[in-house]
Amino acid sequence: MRRYIIIIGAMKSGTTTLFDVLAQHPEIAPSWDKEPGFFAFEDIHDRGYDWFDGMFNFDPDRHQYRLEATTDYTKAPFVTGVWERMTARDDVEVKLIYIMRHPLRRIESHARHTERTRREIGRNDSARPSHSLEAGLSPVSLAASAYATQLKPYQGAWEAGHLHCLTLEDLKTDPEPTLAALWAFLDLAPPQSKLSLTPKNVAGTKMRTHPLWKRLMAIKPLLTLVKLVLPKAARDRISDRFRRQVHVVEGRFTLTDAEEACLSDLYASDLADLRDRYGIDTKRVWQL
Repeated sequence: MRRYIIIIGAMKSGTTTLFDVLAQHPEIAPSWDKEPGFFAFEDIHDRGYDWFDGMFNFDPDRHQYRLEATTDYTKAPFVTGVWERMTARDDVEVKLIYIMRHPLRRIESHARHTERTRREIGRNDSARPSHSLEAGLSPVSLAASAYATQLKPYQGAWEAGHLHCLTLEDLKTDPEPTLAALWAFLDLAPPQSKLSLTPKNVAGTKMRTHPLWKRLMAIKPLLTLVKLVLPKAARDRISDRFRRQVHVVEGRFTLTDAEEACLSDLYASDLADLRDRYGIDTKRVWQL
């Protein structure tokens, strides 16, 4: 049985932070590419599981799960068929984790991130000339913040107990019980070592590590060898060569009061569904 933990949270909701936390567990093998998009797009899925599993340094003697986190999995109706691909084979078992943040703050961060990267769905450049909020709200971003709506395709996972929901705010402010609930959901013992909860992929960060370096450092025997052969100062110099400056964007990336009021009304029904169906206390966490 191939067992996967799949983080399906919306982009700019803490998926990278959660991925890095889960990747520290000794029984979880993370993918070298955090967002492979294997279940999102037919052409990638057609590459097959042998290709997909090549992204994980999986050791059956010590790992229980493979881990990935593709934000495209919750961008309906722009990306569809994800759950059907996940459940197409009897020898595949998935545990889904949906991480959310304040839906309006997510929209702001989405706009800034997409203006910088020019990518909103998959690895294709966005057709919008500008993602500044002055140019209007992106339909993809609006859809991604409708959390209960995005969860509808995964009702089968929810009913089977294979879907767990949490918020970035609870992970940051109350990590111990939040992580305890995660380990219980995954049927894993909490790791013995203290986990790092450093936020990752924060909007406004001006440096990015090249994906090739991430892939190389995900090969644990190679990482061990590098640490034995090279002193830390030399490793840091090499790592710096694989880091690149990120374009600093210009534009408005803060919602106006009028926009916030309009969006709060737009999401009211979705937030009620999120509270009643999935137990997310939106008033406590987001004051919504």
